[in-house]
Amino acid sequence: MFGLSIMEQMQQVGMAVDVSHCGDQTTLDALDAAKKPVIFTHATARALVPGHLRCKTDEAIRKMAKSGGVMGIAMIRFMVRASEPVTIEHVLDHVDYVAKLAGLEHVGIGSDLDVVGNPNAVNGGGFDPRTQPNFSRYQYHEDGDGAINIRGLNHPKRVFDLTEGLIRRGYTDAQIVQILGGNAIRVLGTIWPA
Repeated sequence: MFGLSIMEQMQQVGMAVDVSHCGDQTTLDALDAAKKPVIFTHATARALVPGHLRCKTDEAIRKMAKSGGVMGIAMIRFMVRASEPVTIEHVLDHVDYVAKLAGLEHVGIGSDLDVVGNPNAVNGGGFDPRTQPNFSRYQYHEDGDGAINIRGLNHPKRVFDLTEGLIRRGYTDAQIVQILGGNAIRVLGTIWPA
């Protein structure tokens, strides 16, 4: 009940309800209780990374879309693919999957990276995820250099590489605009008060 009351207050004052880090039941409960769009700012599809509890189920993705929300696709390698190698193409697979499952208007980019492409704050801030409780649920893995970000998406101009990938996949200019921010702007415009 406490969580529900907090969520109701958030929606009343125009705060977005983001359940990216929530478990399956909490995600579904929030979606069932929502009166405004619910968002996943940085998540991926569990159908493409089976068993990964940080990824969202098809049921959750469909309910998010029904709420009017948007799902930002994360770019952290262990959330994108269960094993190495992990490439930009695997990130694009998640974009394709969510677009086909829920509709293009419900997919966006939520890299979970800082401005220069690091998974932690600029200048080495942040924390080592391996020190966190229940660490095994993340199915953590790195590339050969110890990185958890993805080559081609680990630099400040990654949006250009991502855009080229979306073009390769056959998305139109208008669809790319939606994916790269248009969908998020639309959804946040319905959540935030005028």
